[in-house]
Amino acid sequence: MHRFLNQIFEPTPTIPFDPYRWRRDDRSVREKVSSGIRIGLGLVCGFLVMILATAGLATLPGGAPAYGRYGVLVSWSTLLLASTVMVWTANRWAPYLPGIFGAPLLKILVQILSGPSPYSSIPYRTVGRMEAAEFFAFCAVVLALTWRFVRRRPAATTFLDRLALTCFAVAALKQVVTPYHWPPLPLLVAITAIFVAWLAYRWKLWKRRRAHNRLM
Repeated sequence: MHRFLNQIFEPTPTIPFDPYRWRRDDRSVREKVSSGIRIGLGLVCGFLVMILATAGLATLPGGAPAYGRYGVLVSWSTLLLASTVMVWTANRWAPYLPGIFGAPLLKILVQILSGPSPYSSIPYRTVGRMEAAEFFAFCAVVLALTWRFVRRRPAATTFLDRLALTCFAVAALKQVVTPYHWPPLPLLVAITAIFVAWLAYRWKLWKRRRAHNRLM
């Protein structure tokens, strides 16, 4: 229990997305296979947690009708369970956010320049320029605010980061299950959460550099 609390409340090293990107991979074949299996299981578990959170969000505030009067309790319980897992494992999945939201930037830019195609069978090709521009801005801001988790030496994941990243994930999933209208409140909440955590990170860096300059 003490180790669990330390991992939650103390800054924890962020698990790099690819720890051997910057150095030679001298692991044995067995170690590489074991690492691949762990990554695969982690992705599957992460997908299940997202499904659990989405199920809880989709049935709120009315609750899951299949459970009758306990529907609201079931919905909140699934969301709480998924959020707890997210907070606990934030240092493992934080490096994936820049990739998830950075990858579609080029496609969105093309959509903005070319405009919508109403007769296209590809869903995102029917999106208007304004909606595409909004999503482009959102992805770009997420990429900028979370880039510190994918550098050669990723920033440690603090307790505030865990809360902010979990709030971001839950709010983003809430937007997925909510009909889009302006202003997109869940997306604004998501951006605000990681922006506050980024400000705290920059503030710590500034204080550290100031203290270092005083010693020089």
